[in-house]
Amino acid sequence: MKNFIFIAAIIIFALLQTTILNCVNIFNVKPDLLLSSVIIASLFFKPQWAISLSIFAGILKDIFSVNVFGLNSILFFLWSFLIIKLSRKISFDSNYVRLVLVFIIAILNNIITRLIFLFLGNFISLGLFLRITFIESLYTALILPLALKFARNLLSISEQ
Repeated sequence: MKNFIFIAAIIIFALLQTTILNCVNIFNVKPDLLLSSVIIASLFFKPQWAISLSIFAGILKDIFSVNVFGLNSILFFLWSFLIIKLSRKISFDSNYVRLVLVFIIAILNNIITRLIFLFLGNFISLGLFLRITFIESLYTALILPLALKFARNLLSISEQ
């Protein structure tokens, strides 16, 4: 049951990311709540559900963004797979370790996405690239505790 409740949480994150977070951006950059949901799913759900939820979050992000369709679905799948493999070797029990994990994955996700855009002919300046990559990754990492608290509250309500 909690898997289906988390699907609702992913939909809520997608709606927040495309609506309200446009008003709460810093330097025209907003956090990536869907990437946060991928990380939460990969850390707290069984692997097959985590990957399914990650692909669902990627599809939603592809639908709501102007990126190449399928790019986020593939990247979210890869991040989920990587986190599942890493969680077998590294403990992610501490919030500080989770923040570092989110920051690193967000930076890598932004770099890969921007490089694909560059390959497709969408050039942006280096300064803008670095600003977007660093600030969005930091913003995503800092928003993770709130997203995690929301997800835990939602899942605990569904268990009662």
